[in-house]
Amino acid sequence: MTENLSQAKEVPGLGNFRKSFFPRAAPGKAMLGVAIFSAFMAVVEFVSALSKYFKPPSTVLSDSYRQDSIMIAAILSLIFFLLTIIMCALYYVHKKHRVDLFDGGVVIVTWRGSITFDWENIYDFEAMPIYGRSTRPINWEYTLTRDDDVKAKFRGLEGLRTLGNYIEKKVS
Repeated sequence: MTENLSQAKEVPGLGNFRKSFFPRAAPGKAMLGVAIFSAFMAVVEFVSALSKYFKPPSTVLSDSYRQDSIMIAAILSLIFFLLTIIMCALYYVHKKHRVDLFDGGVVIVTWRGSITFDWENIYDFEAMPIYGRSTRPINWEYTLTRDDDVKAKFRGLEGLRTLGNYIEKKVS
């Protein structure tokens, strides 16, 4: 976290650093939990396929049953392995997302890089509520557009509504 703050203070032309807004913890924990579970199940299914492969054929059941069970275990192992990779990638993307607030603008950081928005260069600011199973918004998606039509979206951050209200006051 100290590294992020020191990097954030080095943005030229934006003034003093105020605050960083990081992703909410619950979605990251869920993705990491699913990745760990999927990795465990991939190992279990792979070991199951290997044990069935090296076990001698049964005299009661046909050999096609044994071959099918080996194939099913191997396919499940591959599916769980792919799910593990996907969940790890999503977790990485989730953890790398943040918004740094400065006196002169904001910097939106993602896994791809960062985009700087000065207050005077923001052309459009949109706030779209995201509804769950009720009539009350459960999250917000904010879109900033610069004068050169560069857009950036962000949502799912701790203290997001506070950040949105602050940006709205600065832009209008």
